[in-house]
Amino acid sequence: MSEIIKILNNKDYTIENVARLISENDSKLRNTLQTKSQKIIFEAGSNFHNSEKRIQISNYCSANCSFCESRIDNNKLNRFRLNREEIIEEAVTAYKSGYESILIHSGYDDFYNTDRIAYILYSIKKKTKLKITLSLGLRKKNEYKKWKIAGADAYFLTFVTKNIELYKLSNSLGTFEKRVEHINELKSIGYSVGTGSILGLQNETVNAIAEDIVFAKNIDANFIGFCKYNNNAVENILGDELANRSVEVAQIVIPKVNVGLYNF
Repeated sequence: MSEIIKILNNKDYTIENVARLISENDSKLRNTLQTKSQKIIFEAGSNFHNSEKRIQISNYCSANCSFCESRIDNNKLNRFRLNREEIIEEAVTAYKSGYESILIHSGYDDFYNTDRIAYILYSIKKKTKLKITLSLGLRKKNEYKKWKIAGADAYFLTFVTKNIELYKLSNSLGTFEKRVEHINELKSIGYSVGTGSILGLQNETVNAIAEDIVFAKNIDANFIGFCKYNNNAVENILGDELANRSVEVAQIVIPKVNVGLYNF
């Protein structure tokens, strides 16, 4: 029996073993991992799948995260910002087109203050039956509460990476500990909470990705999303392949929640 099969059979998902699953290059064993991941999704059925429309409302951002195209130092980016009515209209159109949920995403844009977002949420809920997920980064805790009351159902906030050295290199807003604190705060307020890490960070290793997957399992989120930064190879695994492998393995390690891939 191969080492990979033993890990799967014993559900022995240590950081070392998760890294081993991601790194496996044998085509038959890779197919075994892919099949197992797909089986988990298939058996979960509707619990894992509802159509979601992503609405990016702005790419203005006061942060300077190294992995994000919207970072403030990116002078080559054409900036845009939707107004309240444009956002509401996009949501209503998505609902009429058959979508069941939307993800409202932006960078750190102070234009969207507490009241503007609350108005948008209330208006969308009044006109549709959409599930609304917010992804607006680290915000004040009283904002989370007001937005939940106004109609937000879920919140997606990455922890970026569990590896502290990689986190420092990412130049992300806030500390890793602060992000975890906010994730737990969102759960206590009553949000369905999604989190995950960034794939493709500078100096990233397969072991660091494995550490992120194990951490994501233990944080007890409602859904997991990995965000692909670039197509650079990590330990000779190309970006697209690395992303697919990471999501497949994460779904095996965390079978009770949906694991997805986002391109932010």
